[in-house]
Amino acid sequence: MSVWETLEIEPTDDLKAIKKAYAKALKTYHPEEDPVGYQRLREAYDSAIKLAKEGIFVVSPSQEYETSLNRVEDYDPHELDLPIEEHPVDQFIQKVQDLYDDFFARIDIKNWESLLQEDIIWNVQYSEPLQDRLIEFLEDCPFLPVAIWQLLDQTFYWQENKEELESRYGRITKQFLLENINGIKQLGYDYFNKDFKFDYEEYLQLRADAQVFLMEDDLVSAEEALDQAFQLFQSDPDLLHLQGIYYLRVHDYAKAQQAFANKLSISPTDPDALLYQAQLHFSAEKFTETIQDCELLLEHHPEHLGGLLLMIKSYLGLHDENTAYEWITKAIELHPERPEFRPYQSMVLNKKTRKVPMPKLDFKIKSKFFLNNVLAYIFIILRRAWVYLFAFLVLLCTPLPFKYTALLLIPILWEIAKILKGEFLPLFMLSRKKRRELYFRCLSAGCVDSNFLERYFIAYDFTYIRDRLIGKRFLTKVLKQWEITNPSELKQKINDLLDGEIQQEFNHVLHQLMPLSEKARDLYIDSLSKDDPDYPKLFLANRGIHTLTENGVVAVDWAWAIYLSRFGRRLGYLSKDEAKRFMVKAAQCSQESYPSWIEYFTAFHLGNYFKAKDSKHNHYAKHGLSAIFGLLGGPQSPLLKIKWKNDLVHDQR
Repeated sequence: MSVWETLEIEPTDDLKAIKKAYAKALKTYHPEEDPVGYQRLREAYDSAIKLAKEGIFVVSPSQEYETSLNRVEDYDPHELDLPIEEHPVDQFIQKVQDLYDDFFARIDIKNWESLLQEDIIWNVQYSEPLQDRLIEFLEDCPFLPVAIWQLLDQTFYWQENKEELESRYGRITKQFLLENINGIKQLGYDYFNKDFKFDYEEYLQLRADAQVFLMEDDLVSAEEALDQAFQLFQSDPDLLHLQGIYYLRVHDYAKAQQAFANKLSISPTDPDALLYQAQLHFSAEKFTETIQDCELLLEHHPEHLGGLLLMIKSYLGLHDENTAYEWITKAIELHPERPEFRPYQSMVLNKKTRKVPMPKLDFKIKSKFFLNNVLAYIFIILRRAWVYLFAFLVLLCTPLPFKYTALLLIPILWEIAKILKGEFLPLFMLSRKKRRELYFRCLSAGCVDSNFLERYFIAYDFTYIRDRLIGKRFLTKVLKQWEITNPSELKQKINDLLDGEIQQEFNHVLHQLMPLSEKARDLYIDSLSKDDPDYPKLFLANRGIHTLTENGVVAVDWAWAIYLSRFGRRLGYLSKDEAKRFMVKAAQCSQESYPSWIEYFTAFHLGNYFKAKDSKHNHYAKHGLSAIFGLLGGPQSPLLKIKWKNDLVHDQR
């Protein structure tokens, strides 16, 4: 058996590798328990050291260092009293460690620029082992400003070699490096100074832990990490941001308000703190304070979508529609592709209620609106009276006297009269039951996936003959989309929706984003491939952070619960009482969770996109938005007759 077989290593001239192998083998060949084995091991060790010092063979620097990486933690180099020269990679990593251990030297990019100019950086022979050790170090010691991470990337080209990086180190390590380089979860270092005496490493770890716990929705651990971090240091805007998010999540809005106010006292123009503070003021109906927050935000970030939206909502809250309309116009000019402002525009410009001058419309646009209305009425008439019309046309081709054929005009005219009655009849002339049914249809209007049918099914409910027997295909097609084939599956799905099935998924994604700053969130979304299955959900949740109320997109769950209940009743899957119970519960939850029709529809629209995993959130004809426009802007809209806060679902008469 050769000396190398005894030591259980390949032949090498690396003294540290030999030393390590000897120390490891000593655990097997103990001098007192196996003196013969120990003697053989000692002789092998002495021979290996002699061969290595004489340089019997030569290995490449990369192989040499890779062999030397395998150390044992319990080995004492003084035991054998062997002078060993430190490897260049070890020397460099030691300098990195020394720099990292000095906190204020660590966060000064000039020190890293100097360190990264050393000759070993450009030595191709040491490239792989150097990167291996440096990445291993950074995984254990990651707390560096993003500028330093980007400097490291400029030196080692990690972003340019993503595939190679993943192949060599794995997906998790690649993701770790790219997140730090792009500053996705980056927390700041600008507010530390040498006057503060505390354990910076412990603080940074607690701060990072709090962020991760919030992203994972572990609020108990987040609270513990935040409390411990605040005991060490209280003047960090990033920690105050995390504290504010924590209090929002546990619904302690007074403390959340204080946390963001504290952040603004340190960083007065911070966009995240200004926007969260404005949202809290708006939720408390302090519209003047909201406007003040937004004015400061827009002074430094003139195109900020969240600030523009809150300005519009606040002026509407103050019943100042003229100023609100000015902000709507400005917002649409700045963000013509975003649909969030369009419902407010429709509502403010409603012909029956507007207090602002109607903008001059191009003749082509007016003609298009007029034609759409005419076609809509023709469609409604045909859908309700097509049987009579068909029979009338057939009889015209027969020798039957016209006076008998003309009798078929009576039911046609009757249907036209009913349509006009539905459009123009005052609400108080409808029975309470009819008003409640109309209310349910309005709540679920956006679920109808057809520009013509959505208008029809707002005015009319599903009927037994026309929809269950003749038009059953339309009803079953929708159920098929939800993979519902029988009454029990329908009831289970409605119950899941009443429990907020889609909202739970939305919240899971939202919680991953809220602890991040707006800039970091945008960087994170942009760093994802659009083919990534998580991209649409993250993209849409990010859009909803500052455009939705605290109840998120749960409106889409309840709207679909009502819509499916209406389907179930007409298909015979639900009894009349079952369908009514489901719809009443969904309507009650909606009223309690949203302050107005427009907030409800905003949540529904974004939630419908989220349900469909559709990241093209700029298409006005999809996912119920055209129905929402019609309801908010139509001069004969039922919303002008039915107030959001009503007693139609609380009194069950």
